[in-house]
Formats: sequence, structure tokens, C-alpha cells
Amino acid sequence: MATVLFIPGLVCDGLVWQAAQAAMGDVPNVVADISAHDSIPDMARDLLAKHDGRLILVGHSLGGRVAMEMARMAHGRVAGLALLNTGMHPKRSGEEGKRHAMITMGYARGMAEVAAAWLPGMMNADAPPNPALMQALTDMVIRMGPDVHARQLRALLTRPDAGASLAYKGPMLLMTGRQDTWSPIAQHEDIRALCPQARLEIIENAGHFAPVEQPDAVARLLAEWALGVVRDDITLDRIPDTPLYDRPRGTLGYALNKMAMGLSTPQGRADFLADEDAYLARFHLTPQQTAAVKARDWAEMVRLGGNLFYILKLSAVDPTPIRAIGAAQAGLSMDTFLDTRLGKVTNG
Repeated sequence: MATVLFIPGLVCDGLVWQAAQAAMGDVPNVVADISAHDSIPDMARDLLAKHDGRLILVGHSLGGRVAMEMARMAHGRVAGLALLNTGMHPKRSGEEGKRHAMITMGYARGMAEVAAAWLPGMMNADAPPNPALMQALTDMVIRMGPDVHARQLRALLTRPDAGASLAYKGPMLLMTGRQDTWSPIAQHEDIRALCPQARLEIIENAGHFAPVEQPDAVARLLAEWALGVVRDDITLDRIPDTPLYDRPRGTLGYALNKMAMGLSTPQGRADFLADEDAYLARFHLTPQQTAAVKARDWAEMVRLGGNLFYILKLSAVDPTPIRAIGAAQAGLSMDTFLDTRLGKVTNG
């Protein structure tokens, strides 16, 4: 069954998803952590590495941009895409100075000052503020801290132009607040123009923080949509647990496959055997890819974009019997693999 991955926005955590999570019932769901990186592609790669299997991505604000990047990198793993209070445009003129001023404020004056300056403009201006909600959001911003704030603002300043690559064809839900002036309805209509299968829902009496301003309405819509995606996804005709080597996966694994092809030459094999760490560092693998290579975790290398025909070059320097790689790919011990797949054949 696909898992709903809730991706929070700028200096946000699971607080914004509490109502939505509670409405999911038996649908597996988890809140993502995007606090450790300062670029949206790195956030996307990290989440794809940490969360296995089929995913229903639900992203709010910055989290929506991360979700779009994940769908670009690994659309074969994305069962559904829900984007809330977000946009797809690149950095705008004059934005950089304002973002850097907020970073400076976080360090110089504290995150309580950031919350006081930032949060009111994110809310529905047509209604008086809810004191309890504003305090909860302020506490959340303070809890995230100035380092996370700075990293995430830098990620927004270097954000990809999602509109140039957004070609997701699966189930898609767009949602924003009627009074969201930061990510207005028009931005979501622009996304729907690129993805005409998308359903657009407007949340009344809500601004940029629709998931907590109108939690019941947002949670109901998300739960109904996600349940339908899960139901339809289960019926798809696919080979269970088999990663498809499609274009996004090939892009994700480009450096890993290039590293493996380097072992086709005598010099490449000699360099690898002399200093494996130095050889791997040449190709700028992700930390997860490097760890998978060093552990000779064949299934993980494939999941991270490795083409088996390329990464098999590693078996030339270990050497690793092909049957051991087959057992690893099947998730079986060597003895069980030989019993069930090869009938105790022991050559090669």
C-alpha cells in the first residue's frame, strides 16, 4: 500500500498536519523532515532515499516544491501528488534582499521576532487572528530555530523552475485558501494548466496556512482523495517491489552509474582497489549512494538509480559471485536463493 508523505513548509513541522494525519484512518502516513538541507533537490533526494516504496506526496508551501521535485526525479514511485498553498515559479526580482533580511533577523533578533513579522501576512486577513493558533504557530517557528530558517530560505532562493519540468500525469490535488495572498489561486491554476488532470479545491476563509486555519475542511478533502489514490494504486498492474529504470531514476543514478562504468578500465579498477573512498569521491555520489556502494548493497544501489548492468562492474573488483548479487536482489539468503531459484547450482 502507498504511504502518504506529508511534507511541511518553511519552518514548519508536524503541527500543520495533525488534523490531516488524524483523518487518514488506516492509510499509512508519516511527516517528512526537510530541515537538514539548503536546496530543494537535496531535500527531494533525501526523502526519496529515506522513504521506501510507493508514495502519495502531500506538500504545503515549500513542501509542495519539494514534492514536485520528487515527482520529477522519481515519478514512477509517486502514486499521487497533492500541492497546498504553493507555486512553481523560480526566484522573482527583488526577492533575494527580502529573504536575506529575514535570515539576518532570525539570527540577530530571534525567531520570535521572525514569527511576529512573518506569520500575520500568512493568515486570512479578512478574519481576526485566532490567538491560540497564532501562539501555536509562533512556538513552532521558534522550535525550528534560525539555522533551519536560514537553510530553508536559501533553498527557496535557489529553487528550480518547477514549471519547466512539471509533467506529472498521475492523480493530483491542488488546494489553496481563498485569502492566500502569498500563493494565490492563480498560481494553482497555472499548475493545473500544465497538469489538466489536477483537481483544484479552494478553501474558504483561509490564507497561506489553510491546513491549520481550516483543518477540518482540508483534512476531509485530503483523506477522501488519498483513500481513492490508494484504492486505485493497489489495482495497478505492476511487478511488486521492482524499481523501474525510467528517465528520473536514470537522472538520479547518473553519478553512480558513471562511477561504475569507470571500473571498465584497468586504471579505474586499480584506483578503486588502491583507495575506494578517493575513487568514489571523484564522482560526487550522494552520501546514500556512497554508503550503498561501500556496503555492496545491490538492492539499495538499484533503488538509488543504479542500472544493474553498470553496477555489476563492481563484481569485477571484489569479486562477487553473480549468484550472491541475485540473492541480494531477491532479498534472500544465499542458501534459500540456491534452493528456490537455482536448484543448488553452485558454479559461477
